[in-house]
Amino acid sequence: MKIKIVFIFLIFISLDALSYDNFKVMLSDSYPPYNFVDERGELVGLNVDILKAINKLYDDQIEIESGDWSMVNQALETGDACAVAGIHYFDNMDMDYFHTRSVINTYHCFFYNKRYRNNFSIRDIRTTQSPLVVLWENDVLIHYILSLNPNARFVFVRSYEELLDELEREEVDCAIAQKIMSLYYAKSLDKNYIFASDKVFLERNMGFKVSKNYGELAEILNNGLEIIMANGEYQKIYDKWITPHYRSNKDWNKYLKYIILGGGLILLVFGVLLVFNRILKSQVRKQTKNLQSQLKLNSKIRYELEDQKIKAEVSDQMKSAFLANMSHEIRTPMNGILGFTELLKSDNYDSKERDYFINLIQQSGDRMLSTINNIIDISKIESGAEKVLIKPVDIRRIISDLYDFFKFEASENKIDLILKEEDFQSSKVFYSDEYKLNSIFTNLIKNAIKFTPRGSVTVSYSYSNNTANFCICDTGIGIREEKQQIIFDHFVRADISYSSEYEGSGLGLSISKEYVNMLGGTIRLESAPGKGSKFFITLPNIDGNKMYSGS
Repeated sequence: MKIKIVFIFLIFISLDALSYDNFKVMLSDSYPPYNFVDERGELVGLNVDILKAINKLYDDQIEIESGDWSMVNQALETGDACAVAGIHYFDNMDMDYFHTRSVINTYHCFFYNKRYRNNFSIRDIRTTQSPLVVLWENDVLIHYILSLNPNARFVFVRSYEELLDELEREEVDCAIAQKIMSLYYAKSLDKNYIFASDKVFLERNMGFKVSKNYGELAEILNNGLEIIMANGEYQKIYDKWITPHYRSNKDWNKYLKYIILGGGLILLVFGVLLVFNRILKSQVRKQTKNLQSQLKLNSKIRYELEDQKIKAEVSDQMKSAFLANMSHEIRTPMNGILGFTELLKSDNYDSKERDYFINLIQQSGDRMLSTINNIIDISKIESGAEKVLIKPVDIRRIISDLYDFFKFEASENKIDLILKEEDFQSSKVFYSDEYKLNSIFTNLIKNAIKFTPRGSVTVSYSYSNNTANFCICDTGIGIREEKQQIIFDHFVRADISYSSEYEGSGLGLSISKEYVNMLGGTIRLESAPGKGSKFFITLPNIDGNKMYSGS
């Protein structure tokens, strides 16, 4: 009898262990076209295909299940599910969970019936005496409409079918709803006369919400997303579920030259990325070939060389993920430039709104230019084409100019930017490369401001006849110890594991370290999560009577 009880107990332990071999990810079964059950009873949609694509990369470690939305969320809270797909989040995410990088952005817009009006915009809401608007009973949306017209009237609905039915009434001016889902239902109900306005708002990120107990699953989802975005699989899934639901209400023939121009610019940018990718792949192939030839020389070091080969392949994957990030970093501001340029051609906006659009176009242009400059700088460093130009420099002026430049940005982010001049014991002129000094401190100060939600950023410096010492200290989010060893490597960001909350290419620190090395100096880091970071730089005074160049 005792032997039978022990045997049954061992079976239960084995079954319990097996139940945790895979990660369970749950989705809503009624959220088309992102995830829903079709007429054949199969679970389909954008998020479903993305999970299946990631599953192929990781040997089917993910189990996909569905249910109604309340049941799915309850399963995550009770631990019956490891993660939930289709979660919307803003910058203020739930810190009790991991949130992956964004799968797609969603947003709301105005919908109108083409049978009753040719177009619809915010101006129509403002100028109509008492507009009738169809929407869900949502405080944010109601407040938004009332801020445009306090006399607005509302019809509240509970489903997309009901919302589209209300638009059949001629007295209804418009409806507000999520753009893609509404167009999906309009298409499925053969209501091709229902159109969406160009103006979008309430933009949100959609991704995966992962239990804190499953950090490994968060990494699998993040890395899998990076890979399918790099290899083109994500675009195929996007074109299958999202692209068919975009419909334009404009005659694009008169904008053909702008489309061609924009396409040319995008092709040029992607051409630069392809050339850069070819250089990287050529280097990886060369390194792999060298490793293979060394394997033949001595069997004693065979295992060590095999390890180096694996590292080279990991580097190739990292660079592919970097190219996917670069594509996003360039495509995002380009979309902003093209989108707001399109809005400027309309007569529906006053001068204040046009100035706002122009400001956003300038910001997008600056962001894209910064990304391209970083790509060019790291390409020159990788190819050995970067040289050092030594001449007399005024350290005080350089630091002072950077302080004045970043003071406004820090103030806008409600951060105190502090400048401290330490000891000065120098009677000699200081020689260095002014361009590289500017680049080093621009990257470090910009990073400090970007990753400091509140508090201060302090820049302190001192120099003597032989050396100059600098410290950039912030009270920001800090960097985990395991990440401190790799943040100076090419194509690495400290915050990439669980979130893409902070934009950027991940090249700034790599470029800064390369430039410090070229100038014969050192750079080191002290940091702790939640307590901020300190970057210490020491640079030598290079003798001005000597010609000095390096790569």
